[in-house]
Amino acid sequence: LVKAKREAAKEKSEASSDEGSDPPPDSKKIKTSNENIAEKLIQQFPDDINKDLSSETNIQIQPKNWLDIAKYLRDDPACLFDSLQCITGVDLGEESDLEVRYNLHSMTHLHAIEIRISCSRNNCKVPSIESIWRIGDWFERETYDMFGIEYTGHRDLRRILCPDDWEGWPLRKDYEGQDSYHGIVVPKINEEDGWE
Repeated sequence: LVKAKREAAKEKSEASSDEGSDPPPDSKKIKTSNENIAEKLIQQFPDDINKDLSSETNIQIQPKNWLDIAKYLRDDPACLFDSLQCITGVDLGEESDLEVRYNLHSMTHLHAIEIRISCSRNNCKVPSIESIWRIGDWFERETYDMFGIEYTGHRDLRRILCPDDWEGWPLRKDYEGQDSYHGIVVPKINEEDGWE
């Protein structure tokens, strides 16, 4: 029994060392969902996909035709992205642009992608997709409220977390908080002790 266990362990060790070796030069790299879908989008929308900034983890597109691209991603039989899982705003730095990131999933094909759209912090406008994926309504309102990203064509774009008359966009890196709101002092962070 001991001898059999030793031989099995030796065979397993040899098999794992074979797996760790370099693949043969003729073997092809398996493409990610993002790479496969990016190829389809480049065929359908060649001027709207930024090939230089796209990667195996995301697809970078121009905002202009985002609504048409979103419809294509939802309806094309090879894509069928029927689930919008998240929309996130990102501030890339005070001297840089803002970015909107969309995480899409297909319940049919069980694949997922991330779409990224950059826009100027001074005039950040992206077409709304809440008519395509209804859950996008609150996602877009949240990123509007926190980053000031305007979703053109949204049916009810207004703040969702802050009061309607709040000043500024709290998750931008250049945001300076208000000292007071309707006469109520807004507490500031004390670096040494936390909240005052």
